[in-house]
Amino acid sequence: MGFAPASLTPQTPSSPVKIHLQSLTRHRIKLIFSSFELESHQECSYDRVDFYDGGSPETPTIGRYCGSRIPPMVVTTGNHLFVSFRSDSSVQRKGFQAHYSTACGGILQAVPDTVKSIFSHAKYGSVSYDNRADCDWTIESSPEYRVFLSFVTFDVEEEKDCGYDYVEVFNGLDSSGLSFGKLCGKTKPINLSSTHDGLLVRFRSDDTVASKGFHIIYEAIEEDSLEI
Repeated sequence: MGFAPASLTPQTPSSPVKIHLQSLTRHRIKLIFSSFELESHQECSYDRVDFYDGGSPETPTIGRYCGSRIPPMVVTTGNHLFVSFRSDSSVQRKGFQAHYSTACGGILQAVPDTVKSIFSHAKYGSVSYDNRADCDWTIESSPEYRVFLSFVTFDVEEEKDCGYDYVEVFNGLDSSGLSFGKLCGKTKPINLSSTHDGLLVRFRSDDTVASKGFHIIYEAIEEDSLEI
């Protein structure tokens, strides 16, 4: 998707253009600028574009940009991105162009009695996963619960030490937690659960062979009810 300057020029100086982008559930949105030129100001008080990590301007701010320097890549934590562009009635510039795509990974919440899914890639079931995938899903639960994770399907390029493509699950919210080991091949891994309030699911692929991918389900379960 490209944002053209004409499509982002408000009808009136006080009327911002607002765009709500949404990607596949349990994935993120990645937006990259190819050109950028707005009126410059230290606090971007005149012309500016704002990005919010969610579906409305009430969600956390990712960034506010103006001037002629191309902003950094914008990546959400979830599958919604809200964009607001505003210009005043004085100085005009060329505007900007940006393209967005679905990116794997994100921060997820496990809840009791609700089974949720993670897919290796947005077009799972239709095509193989992407080369050079770099995906982290952080799955959190409330302190009195644990995260229970199960593989529904699993097909990741096989190699003796899983050195090419692999899934790795960590017992915790980051990679400092205990690793359950690297997983690859076509054999469905065993069920896993956290000993605390979260798991990190990491997926990496190289730049050659790609396979079908995987489908994971997860939920929050009280510690006493876990059956592995």
